[in-house]
Amino acid sequence: MPVSTKTPRPTRRSLRLAVLVLLALGGCKDGDEALRLADLTPAEERYVTRFVVLERARAVAMVDREAGDALLDSLAASWGDSALVETLGALPDDPARQAKLHTLLGAILEAEADSLLAAPEPRRLGEPLADPPPAPTPEPSAE
Repeated sequence: MPVSTKTPRPTRRSLRLAVLVLLALGGCKDGDEALRLADLTPAEERYVTRFVVLERARAVAMVDREAGDALLDSLAASWGDSALVETLGALPDDPARQAKLHTLLGAILEAEADSLLAAPEPRRLGEPLADPPPAPTPEPSAE
């Protein structure tokens, strides 16, 4: 019986676990207003965009190793050797702002989870980011 060389598709559980880790690392405190894409600085937008594009390319690589490797190599070549330093340099210095940024990133990845699983296609790399609505603020308890 031939052995498949393709990597299995990502599971919904593994994608949700990644999103939960991001949310745990960067959750907003009660009373903080959540960030939207329109609130990001150009550097923060580049950080979020690169993260999402990498996740889209990784999803392609999980179902089609050759196409995914080609996409990842192309991204590495176009972003250059300093991409990691530039991307990490785009993070805000303020830890509270970083938390809000990672909460937004987690929400974007959660919004994309189904399409990352169902349609991991190279054409999606250039699609706009999802701008999920902010999480509803909890109502104050009436005591």
